[in-house]
Amino acid sequence: MAEVWRLPGWLRFGALPIGNQCLLMLAAGALLGLTVPGAAPLLQPLGLAFLQASQVVVMPFLICELIAGFGGLSSEARRALLRGGVLVLLALWLVAALVVIVLPSFLPSLVYSGFFRSDLFLEPETADLLRTYLPDNIFAALAADNFPAVVLFSSVLGILLQGMDERQQLLPVLEAMRRLFARLNRLVARIIPYGILALSTLTFSRLDLAQLVRIQALFQLGLIALLVLSVLFSGVVLAFTPLTAAGLWRIVRGPLALTASSANLLIALPLLIEGLREELDRLPPTPEAATGGRAEDLSPLISLGYALPTVGQVVSLLFIPFAAWSVDRALTPLAIARMLVTAVPSSVAGMKAVVRQELLSQGLPLDLLQLVYVSGEWLYRLEKVLALEGLVVLALLVHFGATVHRVRLLPLVGGAGAAAALLLGLGSANRAVLAHLLRGSYRNDARLMALTPVVPAPVPAPLPALRPQPVTLRAILARRVLRVGVRRDGLPWAFRNRQGRLVGYDIDLMASLARDLEVRLQVREGSLAELERWLQQDAIDLAVGGIQASPQRAIRQRLSRGYQAVHLGLVVPDGTVGMVQNLPQHPLGRPLRVAVADADSTGPELRDRIARELGGSGTRPVVELVSVPSKDVFFTPAGQQRFDALLTTAEGGSAWAVLHPRTSLLAAFRDRLGSEMVVGVAGDDQALTTYLDTWLARAQARGLTTTLFRRWILAEP
Repeated sequence: MAEVWRLPGWLRFGALPIGNQCLLMLAAGALLGLTVPGAAPLLQPLGLAFLQASQVVVMPFLICELIAGFGGLSSEARRALLRGGVLVLLALWLVAALVVIVLPSFLPSLVYSGFFRSDLFLEPETADLLRTYLPDNIFAALAADNFPAVVLFSSVLGILLQGMDERQQLLPVLEAMRRLFARLNRLVARIIPYGILALSTLTFSRLDLAQLVRIQALFQLGLIALLVLSVLFSGVVLAFTPLTAAGLWRIVRGPLALTASSANLLIALPLLIEGLREELDRLPPTPEAATGGRAEDLSPLISLGYALPTVGQVVSLLFIPFAAWSVDRALTPLAIARMLVTAVPSSVAGMKAVVRQELLSQGLPLDLLQLVYVSGEWLYRLEKVLALEGLVVLALLVHFGATVHRVRLLPLVGGAGAAAALLLGLGSANRAVLAHLLRGSYRNDARLMALTPVVPAPVPAPLPALRPQPVTLRAILARRVLRVGVRRDGLPWAFRNRQGRLVGYDIDLMASLARDLEVRLQVREGSLAELERWLQQDAIDLAVGGIQASPQRAIRQRLSRGYQAVHLGLVVPDGTVGMVQNLPQHPLGRPLRVAVADADSTGPELRDRIARELGGSGTRPVVELVSVPSKDVFFTPAGQQRFDALLTTAEGGSAWAVLHPRTSLLAAFRDRLGSEMVVGVAGDDQALTTYLDTWLARAQARGLTTTLFRRWILAEP
């Protein structure tokens, strides 16, 4: 019988280690998402099934691991844990936190301003650690994947188990349950490569080049953190334990390869524990070795370290300052330190939960959460590898806790010096490389100026002359011309794009109105004051360009019904963001000077409300609203020196910040200071006003205003 030829094992996908399968599928998904983005929706159900199946296993396994780990601790292990475990763990967190605080300083300055997003108005959520760790219902916590609560609950059960007479009967049962869930975990692991294929395809199908460059910055910071901490941890272990460099490598090489290839530290823990025991057994029976803990107690110690926030989870919080930098809102070292205080305890809830919490707390856009998925594969591996290294340091330093006074200075000084040199050298090189790559990468201003009309209509013709004419619906239909005055500083409601064509939300709106009236559209640009004068002279029929409703304006002229809800916000120079956001903690000692291009939209009541909003629960700042003829005045060098902020709508202010990326939009008032866009109407013809109001209501009902909002405010293609 002829022998059937088969591919060599290293060429057969099923014969490859699971880690290699994952890497291949990650590459395949990236290629598929970039070249065939239309395939992404087809793979979305597979990605969802993978996520759901993976989450099923986590909680039951964690409960058994913690109860068995705590319940199996000996009295010597408990004393060692109390004596040194807490201090070592805190020291590891501190070192990792310092890396997170220092590394972002090696990121170059970035020019960036983003378009308006509805999540700007989301209120920051204050982390309630008491309710997180002590929920009303533990079963609800299980259903909600509340890791901190489950960790605390299971740990307490394990501690209580130590004092029970039935302890020896329960521990074998718990161990059997642990092995059962480990088998279930291996069953789910079979679909991991295919889940990665689906998720990576979905992720890469939505990427753009500028985003990839910014993710590269996070990747480089992560690698620097890994190298620096690996060198430092090696020096510490060699200095405070009798281990040699070769012995330390023998301990970590197997678990390190397994963790790096599979991105699963949990399955590497048995190999790590076995490697630690074997290496400790190789040590000669010296007095130093004899004073250490028992090798049998390493398993619960490592289980405890794994259940608490790990070094890898702390370092992964680099994502928060990176995310802030990527939108030109770099966090100060003090702000990063404050972030870590709440984020480290919450990190056991998972990367996505912590990132969402801190994005809200820092006032950063929630859509940055998508970068977690983009960088999740390698960031998750980095987290697990660093967690592995931290567990090795924790286990060895606690095990040899009684010998800490026998310090070998050469490894300690050498490791610390090499780590510092790597941090400084690689960090500086990283900053130089990124500065080169990012030079000229900002494109949002060009994207804004390249927007084209949504409504298919002829280019609006210029209004040839300003002369009074009857302004009635009948007169407009008779002359077959709709005369519209357009606010000159009305971006993005009305502005000239890079072709010099007058475009914008209101231009499309008026083009649609003229089309329904079956008349031609003629426009004339002017300042807000000029538009109001032209309306009073009946030189134009309507006025648009981002005009807000106000009682003062309604007294002088007719206004349409509101057609677009807006919210007040502040545009501030990038260097002033921190000052404006921290007024309650750091009062200015002088009035906050705010430029206003629409005096009718302000007044004493609004000024006091702005002061109340900016002051929060602290001292209210003195706010001085200064009228300017045009918003452009604020963006001149003289305007930037004279004013601290520009008061405008958040929806429109975001476009101004995009056009001037050295400024930022602050949704300082959330959605509490609202207004509406209206159309100014000349004359006193009730038929014209009724028709306009009815037409605007129908435009809203049929989705025209939604379409225009998405094009001109959100800048969606």
